[in-house]
Amino acid sequence: MKYALTSQVSDFSMMPPGSSINLAAFMTGNLSDLPFTPESADFTEKWSYDENGKYSDVSITIPIRADKDAYRNILQGLTGKKAIFQLELISGVKYVIGSKEFVPTFTFTDGISGISSSGFTIKIDCKSLHGVFLAL
Repeated sequence: MKYALTSQVSDFSMMPPGSSINLAAFMTGNLSDLPFTPESADFTEKWSYDENGKYSDVSITIPIRADKDAYRNILQGLTGKKAIFQLELISGVKYVIGSKEFVPTFTFTDGISGISSSGFTIKIDCKSLHGVFLAL
């Protein structure tokens, strides 16, 4: 998983749903790493329709089994910040979650549900009109 603050990204939310984008073309600077065990993330994207139209609801839950002292500052630094995320699936497919207009919500808890307190659990949620983008 990688992330960038929205202050480093120009708006690409005008792209149609399902678009492929070269995220680097919309950025100043580089993506930052957010380490996790790749096979452990839970990713869902659900499309719904209400009186305002069609929208995507993305949810990602990620356990991080790493040195807590090393990553606590990174996670605390992201809390309350506006950021977009790039998630790479086991298959190698990369998704971009969020945009300047549709900013994901980032939270984390100390501990991994049902396993131990030796890591963190990250939760990223995003509602948008464009859904996830495929990253080139």
